[in-house]
Amino acid sequence: MKQLLSFLTLLLMLVSCRDDDFGNGSTSTLQPVAYQVEVSYEKAVYGDQRTKKATVVMTNNNSGDTYTLDTDANGYANFQNVIPGTYKITVSKKMLADEFLATFGYQSASAEMSFNGVQENAIISANIQKTSVEVKGARVGDLLIKQIYYAGSHAIQGASFRDQFIEIYNNSDQVIYADGLYIGQLYGKVNTATNNTYSQANGQFDWSKSIGMTIGNAANTDYAYADYILKIPGNGTQYPILPGGSIVIAQNGVNHKSPLVDNTGNPINIQNPALTVDLSTSNFEVYLGDYNLSIGQPVYKFDIQNPAVPDMKIAYWGRTGYWSPNNDFIMDNLGRDSFVIFRVNDLDALADYSDPSVVTVNSNTRYFKQIPNSAIIDGVDLQHNNPNSQRPKMLSASIDAASIACDGSFNSQAVIRKTKELVDMPNNGGKRRVLADTNNSANDFVKQTANPRGFQQ
Repeated sequence: MKQLLSFLTLLLMLVSCRDDDFGNGSTSTLQPVAYQVEVSYEKAVYGDQRTKKATVVMTNNNSGDTYTLDTDANGYANFQNVIPGTYKITVSKKMLADEFLATFGYQSASAEMSFNGVQENAIISANIQKTSVEVKGARVGDLLIKQIYYAGSHAIQGASFRDQFIEIYNNSDQVIYADGLYIGQLYGKVNTATNNTYSQANGQFDWSKSIGMTIGNAANTDYAYADYILKIPGNGTQYPILPGGSIVIAQNGVNHKSPLVDNTGNPINIQNPALTVDLSTSNFEVYLGDYNLSIGQPVYKFDIQNPAVPDMKIAYWGRTGYWSPNNDFIMDNLGRDSFVIFRVNDLDALADYSDPSVVTVNSNTRYFKQIPNSAIIDGVDLQHNNPNSQRPKMLSASIDAASIACDGSFNSQAVIRKTKELVDMPNNGGKRRVLADTNNSANDFVKQTANPRGFQQ
């Protein structure tokens, strides 16, 4: 009888624990709650001031459902009827120079500013009904990452991953020289599983725990970490990008619609040319053949060089003696990559570190170049298209407050910036496209079929 009573008591305790106490479970059994988000400007820069008319978007990690609301005059977004769960909260606000002056009492450094903030893995439940998010400011950039074609095309009928490319755009009204510009492919955790010894609360690496790191949490807030870094060649004035112009950087600068021969002499046939792109007129290609030979590695069979397309410089492929094992520039076609463009005077002067999970260095240890956020001109966090497989952000919210994804892999899709407006060129020179740049890729980009030098459809 005592055993029966104990069992019934335990059963009663279990059923009395509600899903919304934990912020997860089936949404069909959860009761909606009210939830408040307080938004403030970065206190260290702008003082103690809340942010009015900022757009707050809350996305459920499991279902992908979103709630959107603007903050009121006091800086609060008061949501009603929110299903409890774990959410990603992104905040964005655009501010013109006159509003900046009225808000902060001094002139802005640019005609338009973007303010962004993010909070990942925010729990909303019957017991947790409010949070706060701080937004950081960033001026609208001149050079932008316009298009990233990472998904690739059909593995059999198309070109698989061989036709990937990145496009850089001049969003200003002045000629900008691409010479010396760096492009970084970043490194970080690609899942949200946390480990208290080397992870931040959002699941991303806690770089302050890396061997030899001495700057505390600034290692996470003030820097990004690059797996690979490419550099545009030139003498300083060799590769101009005109206003409204762009440069295309191909993995392989060849016509992927036509049959090819790989580096082992085997033919590559394309069954459906419409699925892929012609990159034979790219401005640059990423050829690692010479670099691999210089470190005693073979040339990858699909790293096909087009002598008519200039090669990018391989600026960083791991610390000397601890080279990366990857033998080609390949983007993750599931979208678990982040990219930045930046300029520094001396790349070699930037430190590199092993990831925080490393406790003992050995011959297989990999190192990642530490890039100051202050040097980054533009950056984009890509993302897995499945809400249940999404990764923590690698970039600070001031660079990219959110992320963007294609619908899947090998589907011929790219992410491409929206057109904000058309403006007149001087001397009756026609129209120039100004692209969206709020430092929030969820707002600035769309997904569509890859189209080098094309625009939003």
